[in-house]
Amino acid sequence: MASFNTVLHRTQDEATQNLLGTVDTPLPPPQPPPSGPSQLGPSVSNGAPIPPALEVTAPIGSAQAASRLMGTETEDTKRSRADDAQREKTEMQATCFRMVLNGEIESAEMGSGGHGPLMCIFSMQHGPDWTVVSGASDGITQLACASVPTSSFVTSWRGGLAEFVWSFPLGVVYKSTSPFGWPRIVVTVYGTDLCNRRVVKGYGSVHVPCQPGRHTRTIRLYCPLSSSPLTRLLGALFGNPAQLVDPRILAGTDGREVIRVQSGGKVRVHFDVMLKDTSSFNYAF
Repeated sequence: MASFNTVLHRTQDEATQNLLGTVDTPLPPPQPPPSGPSQLGPSVSNGAPIPPALEVTAPIGSAQAASRLMGTETEDTKRSRADDAQREKTEMQATCFRMVLNGEIESAEMGSGGHGPLMCIFSMQHGPDWTVVSGASDGITQLACASVPTSSFVTSWRGGLAEFVWSFPLGVVYKSTSPFGWPRIVVTVYGTDLCNRRVVKGYGSVHVPCQPGRHTRTIRLYCPLSSSPLTRLLGALFGNPAQLVDPRILAGTDGREVIRVQSGGKVRVHFDVMLKDTSSFNYAF
């Protein structure tokens, strides 16, 4: 009878504990890993499933590169890659081409009329499509005296030419969308007369070379003549010979057909030309 009561009380206590949720359910013992090789598959490792968040997938770019190497690239992938390349090429296409001009106005050779020190005033003229990005498009050189006196035996043996060296640097950068109005340099050489008065010794102009590289150009100088011998004599007496109101007229063709001129020496100029982005406009120089 006592054993029956004991079992009954134990059963009632277990039922009460189950109702109150205080029963500690023993955990099953851990299963040892299998001794054989693990099962193969994308979601099983050592007998335990891999959570979906930890699954490793190859990046899209590497898949495309692998398919490109294997030769299994689809037509859609090829078309999208070609569209991306065309879009990048359009974005990187230049909107204008540039010309970098460096060099120097080296020297001038004047005849017997080149008395005293000489100076040169230069100006770069260009068309409406051209724009100066940096640098000075005009300027004035220093005064230079002849390396050998004009009355010496050397100058008389060379034909009466005296050399005046300036070595004045040039540096300017242009940008444009059209080669129309290609830049050209206009020079004006000033000297002194017998009375030590400042007078014009010659004008000249030449186009900047179109080919990239180093070039040397010789600018022939000329002076305008008065319309009558009397005006020419008065200009020589008063130190005011015939001259152009605006030397930039030499860069064009308007109003030059009625000008009478005479030669007045030459100027040597060096150009270092560099072109950029001309192939985008199908220009070949």
